Amino acid sequence: MFGPLPKLGEVRTFTQLDPAYSLVTVVGLGDNNAGYNKREARDEAKENIRKAVGVACRVLQSHFVDKIYVEGFDDPESAAEGATLALWANQQLRDPARRKIKIPDLIMYGDCDWKKWRIGLEKGEAQNFARKLMEAPANIMTPRTFAYTIVQALCKTSLNVTLRGANWLKEHNMNAFLSNTQGSPQPPFLMEIDYNGCDPAIPPIVLIGKGLTFNSGGLCIKTCEGMKHMRGDMAGAAVVAATFRAVANLGLPINVRGLMPLGENMPGGSAARPRDIVKSTSGKSILIAGQDFDGNLLLTDTLCYAQKFRPKYIVSLTTMSKEIETSFDLSASGIFTSNEKLWQLLKTAAVHSGDRIWKLPLWKVFEREIIDIKSADLSNLVKFPRGMPCTNSAFLNQFTCKPNWAHIDLMGTMYEYGKTSYLRRGMSGRPTRTIIEFLGQMAYPPLDIINQQQKQSNYETD
Repeated sequence: MFGPLPKLGEVRTFTQLDPAYSLVTVVGLGDNNAGYNKREARDEAKENIRKAVGVACRVLQSHFVDKIYVEGFDDPESAAEGATLALWANQQLRDPARRKIKIPDLIMYGDCDWKKWRIGLEKGEAQNFARKLMEAPANIMTPRTFAYTIVQALCKTSLNVTLRGANWLKEHNMNAFLSNTQGSPQPPFLMEIDYNGCDPAIPPIVLIGKGLTFNSGGLCIKTCEGMKHMRGDMAGAAVVAATFRAVANLGLPINVRGLMPLGENMPGGSAARPRDIVKSTSGKSILIAGQDFDGNLLLTDTLCYAQKFRPKYIVSLTTMSKEIETSFDLSASGIFTSNEKLWQLLKTAAVHSGDRIWKLPLWKVFEREIIDIKSADLSNLVKFPRGMPCTNSAFLNQFTCKPNWAHIDLMGTMYEYGKTSYLRRGMSGRPTRTIIEFLGQMAYPPLDIINQQQKQSNYETD
């Protein structure tokens, strides 16, 4: 009666179709045979559900409804994710009376899996929390305010939060960290979040998130266009904080520790100068390049500090290299690791979440740029400004002791330009759901992973 069946993301909205509901929206889900697409590196069935539900919820939201009932679409987790992400809007600083977008309540429709629905809601709300942190203007979201916001958000959970100040950083010789932030009047902090969901003797997974609440480029100042989205240069820290919120709410049986170096990179009178040399907490001296390449300095001391927890894995998240954005646009984040097992775990998590990651090399050829100098042990001053993402990651790799580290560069996925149907234009909060999924798989490993680990254990025994 109303034309052909809707294609993927196409919507048909009906009135007076059911006495219990003022509006009923039907949306196309695309190919019935959709599933894992190796070429696209994601589960297309899950992504189609997110896209379809997101579009439908936005249509109903435009009618200012109070409640939206969403069916499970055979995958309640993906349906809940798409709905939660699509409805959120950045209007936290607007007068409540002048907010144009109403956020309706989401309710599960039908007899679908409540547990999966709740997991999807937690993942979506965690990513929205990261988006909220990233969208806050830098004059409001200072390092101190960021720390206070996280404490307030997590104080009712089972998490332990510790804040280390500038004096503690000096005592532990975190000079590379301090050199990044000394040009700003805002004091730096190292924020620690500790979650113990199982035996404390089990090695934790350490998440590190870069937390520059604003990055001007320091004395090597960026252009106004280059600073346009630099309030979101704390995307790594926002993702880590949001991940811990979901992990605590879901009660995952896993040990996780989060480290977030917080500060501002500003061109003050005490700012670090190009060609300064500082000694990191590892004892290695570093020749400082233009402060525009500052994220690696912020993470060096934090990576060294992470080793003391004897972690199973370390995953660092930063917005570091604009070349990642040039290469992938917003389709994927870049990942660097020499640990094949860790890469496969993160890749599997990204396939399920739809927030894709793409592996880039950590070859020794990139180490030449940072080691082949005379005045210091290392340098983040690149002789030939090519291959910057790989060179920056090779620099960070000098501060890890074991090949159990993965570095994810979020620069390309930090900002959403409205190309994803279930995300409004603005800060994206990616890849929060990927990291939550990764930790969930570590806590509840799939059967094939368990069998693989058992075979490896038997082989080592033999």
